[in-house]
Amino acid sequence: MADSFPMLIGKVIHHCGALELLTDGAIKTLSTDALLSDEISRLTFARRIEVLRVLLKARTELPSSESKRLCDLLAEIARRRNEVAHNPIVTDDSSTPSSERILVVRHQGGRANVKREISRDDLRNLVTSTREALELFVGLLPSAAHM
Repeated sequence: MADSFPMLIGKVIHHCGALELLTDGAIKTLSTDALLSDEISRLTFARRIEVLRVLLKARTELPSSESKRLCDLLAEIARRRNEVAHNPIVTDDSSTPSSERILVVRHQGGRANVKREISRDDLRNLVTSTREALELFVGLLPSAAHM
């Protein structure tokens, strides 16, 4: 049975929460200052990813291509997660599941403009990306999973 639209949204949010925990764990593990790492954990996910990028370069022996790949993937997922979490879900009156979508809305000049739509297939792809990012993260930094 195919995942329902709400279930796909839930998986995206759940996976992103796990990615945020891994990011926080890696920052705590790589940081030399517990007070500072606690303050960093209050930053937006996008900012924490940038801190992680710096720490991976300075404090690990990961190849720069691997840490760049991980952080670039995390940044893209964070951006896409915000689109899912902070935009309206709409459906038409046909009551077919395929009509559900998220409208990515931007407000300009006092008007709301639809920038693009996120479909069920887009959500499935994002679920796959988040799952792959979780596997990559744990594969590269297993210590982050042991907070």
